[in-house]
Amino acid sequence: MCDILQFPQENCLSSDRIFDLYLFVNPISENCYRCEKEVLEFIDQIPNKVHYHFITFHNFKTVTHFMKKYHLDYKNCELRNEIYRSIYDASLSYKAACLQGKRLGNQFLITLQRYLHVEKVPYSQELIDSLIDEIGLDREMFLEDKESDLVRLDYEKDQKIALEMNIQHNPSLVVFDTSNQHFGMLIDNCISATKLHTVCMEQSEIEETCCSSKQTPCTNANNCCSAIPMTVNHPMN
Repeated sequence: MCDILQFPQENCLSSDRIFDLYLFVNPISENCYRCEKEVLEFIDQIPNKVHYHFITFHNFKTVTHFMKKYHLDYKNCELRNEIYRSIYDASLSYKAACLQGKRLGNQFLITLQRYLHVEKVPYSQELIDSLIDEIGLDREMFLEDKESDLVRLDYEKDQKIALEMNIQHNPSLVVFDTSNQHFGMLIDNCISATKLHTVCMEQSEIEETCCSSKQTPCTNANNCCSAIPMTVNHPMN
């Protein structure tokens, strides 16, 4: 269920803070679909400027977790390969759609997930074809971009970012904010609009604790997020 944001006036975020949000997702996951909507709800409810990025990421471990969650035989190599191919194809499709504009790309991703998990339409090339028309993408450009080295390299760049941020599973959310660009906040469970607001409110305090004690990573009392040192360049830089 989505939490309804009702923030006390005294807990409002300072409007001069700017946030960068990196949500790592499986493009065919229902849980990731829910978290994307939570992130967008959070953005709609705060006065701050927010740069947000939905980044598709998967590996052997995340595919295994996905199969276990849906009670699929993760030892079935044929089924595993089919799921892996679907995730990879959906990731490239999303990247291709993004080349026609971030808004269209995000709309493509969320609409795809809605069909998969609300309308219960199986993943297929026919579904992708229908989405091209529904979203209003240029079909010829989409198909050309999807097969291009540019999209493949962009996808590989996303996998590298996930590795550098030590992302272990989907969904995972990393939050950067202008108050301290040396640390990001990693939220790898309990991702909701309310939780995100709480994390952003507490971020400076948590980061100061980490810096003063020189303990990294540190974990908050709810064990839902941890402060991680930025050992790589911020992806936006």
